[in-house]
Amino acid sequence: MEKLVKQVSRAKSLIKGVKLPKNLVLKLVSFFFAVFLWYFVVGEDKIDTTLYIPLEITNLPQNLVISNQFRKQLEVTVNGPRGLVRSISGKDISRPVDLSNVQPGNHVIKNTPESIELPNSIQIQNIRPANISLTIDRLVKKELPIKPVLEGEPAAGYEVAGLFAVPPTLELTAPAAILKEDVFLSTEPIDISGLKKNFTAEVSLKVRDEITELIGEPTISVNVLIKEKEVSRAFENIPVSFTHEAQRTTYRLDHHHVDVKATIPYHLAEKAAGDFQLEAVIDADKLPAGQYELPVRIVSAIPDIKIERVIPDTIKIRISPPQPVMKKQLRSQ
Repeated sequence: MEKLVKQVSRAKSLIKGVKLPKNLVLKLVSFFFAVFLWYFVVGEDKIDTTLYIPLEITNLPQNLVISNQFRKQLEVTVNGPRGLVRSISGKDISRPVDLSNVQPGNHVIKNTPESIELPNSIQIQNIRPANISLTIDRLVKKELPIKPVLEGEPAAGYEVAGLFAVPPTLELTAPAAILKEDVFLSTEPIDISGLKKNFTAEVSLKVRDEITELIGEPTISVNVLIKEKEVSRAFENIPVSFTHEAQRTTYRLDHHHVDVKATIPYHLAEKAAGDFQLEAVIDADKLPAGQYELPVRIVSAIPDIKIERVIPDTIKIRISPPQPVMKKQLRSQ
């Protein structure tokens, strides 16, 4: 450049006596610059290189979503002057895709040289992939219940009495095609091996990859209720007793024994029948003479026993009128 200026100055001194056009020096400098740039652009060696250009999705309506996986970067082979190619390789160049007028369904986006804006001196040789397939779906909201999943068994004689997820449901906003397949969300397995009491577990949801991309990996609480099992037990020939305050009264019962079916805690299953001290009671207190059918009430020394059935569950009792006092007995008194 310095050499160019000296040559211009020398030429100016040689033609000093000649009347020159106005701004001749500036025009000459501009001419030499144009020649220089032409050489730089056209005369420079050309090279091929590969650019990785991101796909830029724009103006997608809020109620729509792209529901399929697609290539988010294009591999573009270009040819152009070495210096210019190197100068653009680090610039922010993208392949814009305007979806402002898109409708739900499958769409093919063609990647043409005209779809990527590059300097005129750079030519696009190849674009991979040549087409991008997009599946557009509507966004929907759906509340799905959470289903806890258990593995293992509680300790012998114990069972699961209840499962409660907190929160019990999760609301998702996702493409309609994705949520159509799910009716609930499962948790990762919760190990309950050997448990004898209630506990709370913090556990992740086990969901499909498409849903994980929407909600991440949330952790929920699961309350597991553990209780002792109950077993059924039969007791036979339980004697019937009753109370009555009337003096000199006789009674007749149609049954003097009953059979009992009860539910007892698992740890009492091996106890002998006598250990329960069962008693069948009918309440005839203060009843006048007559015939009655009274319910049977079972009393036990063990409070955890639950009576399921009594056979018979009612007993007929006949109460006779009080007998008169004998005269001989009165004299003796």
